[in-house]
Amino acid sequence: MATHNVSKALTRRSEEQAKNESLFQRFSMVFESLVIVLITAVLMWSAQFVDVTALVQKLSSGQHSWQLGDVVTIFGIAVFGFVVILIRYSVYLRRKIRQQFVAEEEIKRQAFFDTLTNLPNKELCHNRLEHALSRAARNNTSIAVLYIGIDNFQTVNAQQGQEGGDKLLLQISKRLSSQLRSGDTLARISGVDFIILLEAVSPSDNINLFADKVLSKLTKCYRIAMQEVYITGNVGVAVYPNDGEYGKALIKHANTAMCFAKEQGRNRLAFFSKELHEQMNIKKKIAEQLRGAIKRDELVLHFQPIISTHSSEIIAVEALLRWHNELLGDLAPAVFIPIAEEIGMITKIGDWVLAQACIQNKTWQQQGYSSIVMTINMSVMQLGIKNYASTVSASLTESGLAPQYLELEFTENTLMKDAKQSIVKLKELSALGVSIALDDFGTGYSSIKHLAKFKLNKLKIDGSFIKNIPLNNGDIIATRSIIALAKQLKLHITAEGVETVKQSEFMTENHVDSMQGYHFSRPVSAEAFEQLLQSPTWQ
Repeated sequence: MATHNVSKALTRRSEEQAKNESLFQRFSMVFESLVIVLITAVLMWSAQFVDVTALVQKLSSGQHSWQLGDVVTIFGIAVFGFVVILIRYSVYLRRKIRQQFVAEEEIKRQAFFDTLTNLPNKELCHNRLEHALSRAARNNTSIAVLYIGIDNFQTVNAQQGQEGGDKLLLQISKRLSSQLRSGDTLARISGVDFIILLEAVSPSDNINLFADKVLSKLTKCYRIAMQEVYITGNVGVAVYPNDGEYGKALIKHANTAMCFAKEQGRNRLAFFSKELHEQMNIKKKIAEQLRGAIKRDELVLHFQPIISTHSSEIIAVEALLRWHNELLGDLAPAVFIPIAEEIGMITKIGDWVLAQACIQNKTWQQQGYSSIVMTINMSVMQLGIKNYASTVSASLTESGLAPQYLELEFTENTLMKDAKQSIVKLKELSALGVSIALDDFGTGYSSIKHLAKFKLNKLKIDGSFIKNIPLNNGDIIATRSIIALAKQLKLHITAEGVETVKQSEFMTENHVDSMQGYHFSRPVSAEAFEQLLQSPTWQ
């Protein structure tokens, strides 16, 4: 395959050179030969012992009486010209061969080495790995393949430009190269992915320690165009022969481990294992099935009531997504929502939830039930959609639901991903007349300054603070502080995760506006929720 690629590259290069060469460059040998003939004629004319005019007259008059001296002179000059042409052609041929050799070497370098970093590329990496595996099999040694992935490199390109991105890649390659032992290989196999091949790994070698050093070196500050730049990365490790006996399998498994490490956070290390492989395969199956879940009508909404602390009546309801698949069974949102975000399905699923929730709430109103607010969880990807307010407006229009009966919930971390953009987006949504709630408050890192700018209507206290009330004094103090803050900001307060009578009493005593949790009801189907609307079980 590599030879074929080189041959194709040579052909392309020859064609390009032919296009770029001028007429003189293409026929330089012909022109040079004509010049030599001209020089030879001049020599004949300038030879003092030869009367060129008389000679021409003889030739034109058809006389054939040649003297020996004339013949010898003409023959000598002709031989001289031929020798000069032969020598020049020999020099020309040697130069062409040398140029072709240099061109072939350059093409080979481009075929096997990365043009930016001059590191081995994917093709050469596979080649070296196969040779290393042959040596390891003969010598009964191990090989470690480290797959290194750089996170969010597009951000650097956006801030520093392509030139800045290239400079950063060069610095990364130098840092990684400095960690290699003699005989090891560092290769750049794609834009932001690198591979390190550790040959002859012995039991005494600590691969974990080496990988930690690589991550530590990788994440230190870089200076690009007089600016400090920080990056994060993840490392996946596969070891021969335990994790695979062939090069492609080892690289694939190392990549699988790297992807797993990336899911756990930033600057993580993971070793390939059968358990990890099974886990990633399950994730792959979930992703495959999730793509057709809406079409197969597998998604359904369940509803959990939100109760007024003062009247104990249902004043709102939270729509919670559920998924039942014939092959995978029932899957919790915590399992499939992150996967939906990864594969780009979360927007489509979110639009479906929004439309169905609006329709369901309007249906209950038409059936004569008391008007309540429908709350929906939103993802960071939905918030980032351009003109998302128009999507919300369309769902309200199509369902006929008035905007005051729709509430959109955002977590702290979702809003703080890009606080400036969030402020703009929330203003657009608030302008529709819908309510905006901050979900899971206390678990993120939003500031009071941002809370005031987010155009919020409601603050929901995360259930982790309520879980140990009234036993944990620290949780009591934290919850009271959140309640006081919300009161200062004039926000409606909802307590999530209320599961006991004592927790309910605590919320009432501390003037929380509404409560939600298993103490009142688990999330139930639309039909079961209608029963709660008719006769609440907690009253």
